[in-house]
Amino acid sequence: MTLPPAHPFRRGLPLALALSAALALSGPALAQATPAAPPATTPATTQAPAPQPTATQTYTLEQAYAQLAGAPSVTRAALSVQVAQQNLEAARSALGLTVSVNGNTSYVGSGAGTASDGTATTTAASLGGNAGVSVSLGLLPWSNNQSSLRASERSLALARATLQEAQRSARLNVTQAYFDAVLATQDLQISAQTAALRARQLQVAQAQDAAGNAAPEAVLSAQAALQAAQSAAAQAQGTLDTAQRTLESALGVSLGRVTFSPPAQATLTLPDVSALVARARTGRADVITAQNTLAAAQDTLDTAVRDATLPDLTASVGYGGGNAGTLSTSLNLKQGTLSSAYSVPVGSSSTSGSSGGRLTASLSGSYVVYSPAQKASLSADQASVTQAALSLTVAQQNVELDVRSRFIAAQQALTAVQTRQTQVQVAQQQLATAQARVQAGTATPDDVQSAELTLAQAQRDLLSARLSAQTTLIQLDNAAGGPQ
Repeated sequence: MTLPPAHPFRRGLPLALALSAALALSGPALAQATPAAPPATTPATTQAPAPQPTATQTYTLEQAYAQLAGAPSVTRAALSVQVAQQNLEAARSALGLTVSVNGNTSYVGSGAGTASDGTATTTAASLGGNAGVSVSLGLLPWSNNQSSLRASERSLALARATLQEAQRSARLNVTQAYFDAVLATQDLQISAQTAALRARQLQVAQAQDAAGNAAPEAVLSAQAALQAAQSAAAQAQGTLDTAQRTLESALGVSLGRVTFSPPAQATLTLPDVSALVARARTGRADVITAQNTLAAAQDTLDTAVRDATLPDLTASVGYGGGNAGTLSTSLNLKQGTLSSAYSVPVGSSSTSGSSGGRLTASLSGSYVVYSPAQKASLSADQASVTQAALSLTVAQQNVELDVRSRFIAAQQALTAVQTRQTQVQVAQQQLATAQARVQAGTATPDDVQSAELTLAQAQRDLLSARLSAQTTLIQLDNAAGGPQ
């Protein structure tokens, strides 16, 4: 925020006093350190130019936002999204056909023997085996592949919500650190004005004391006021350094020598709290976590119910035999998996059978009639679903409470902005009054400088209130799950 221009004769005197004091303190040291001028006959030596101080650049809030993608917390969350995406792609691939090859072989050496009638017999060596291919497919909705797919989808949704939350959190941290740096810069400027005024007041008090027109405690009070102003300047500088380091840590970069300027004034309006609550009850990462826990518990319960109600039934159909090979297909009801296989004989075994084929079919299964352990497990799974549903309700209530409490804080922050605006108007009127009194001869230039300082402090407080309100609105939006 631009401060009112100062009158030259009011600012020049304190500055001249400060420079005179600095030169008086450093004069003897400079005189001792400065060598005598060389004789005229001595050739001048070429000296390297003195190093120039590094120029500072203005670092804006928009530049900080542009570097948010490289923040450490955002990078970690983005990597989690990539891992979840790869797991989902793997789960989708598992839904397709799974093809595998198989085979076996055996060798029986030759041998000699005697038949029952006493004649000698010889058995030739044989090499045989089978080679085949098999495929499997998760056909029914409750197959293991389908369950893995649903779990991967939930994990990806949570990872994305976590990434968005990390981005919003990093943006808020950067905003707060930048605003702290802006306010610290304003405090440095105000502390410089205050120190100049206090130095002038100290000089006046010393002059009055020397003339016998002031009490001794007046000089001590003026000295204490000047020391307080110098302490405030040191504290503002420390706050500025801390804010810059915090900003660098949040962004994961080094900024170097930069200055911070107040951001453009944002529109400060309260959003609809009902819309924020509805968004928070569905979009917050902790709510999505509770939803995923409930969905996983429901999947476990559905699996337990199928195990308790469905028989472990397998139906198989096959055709073939002999040299033509055998083709078989089977469906497992409980696992929801369809599989098929084809095998052919190899080696000597391929010539030992006929080339004809035949159809075969089989049906096998089992059903648990009584199992206390299975019943207890089913009851435990039902309790887990109930507990997960309660956790989801609690999570939704918590986010709603968070949104409503931050909405109240935003209301109070906007009210504080209006109060600070009124205080700025009062300070402006006080400055105009002081200037009029100086022209009328009833006040001194120090009174005008004091009024200018009051106005600068009021403007700083207004800027602080606006930045605080802007921060609370960002916190409110983050509590609702961010923009949609």
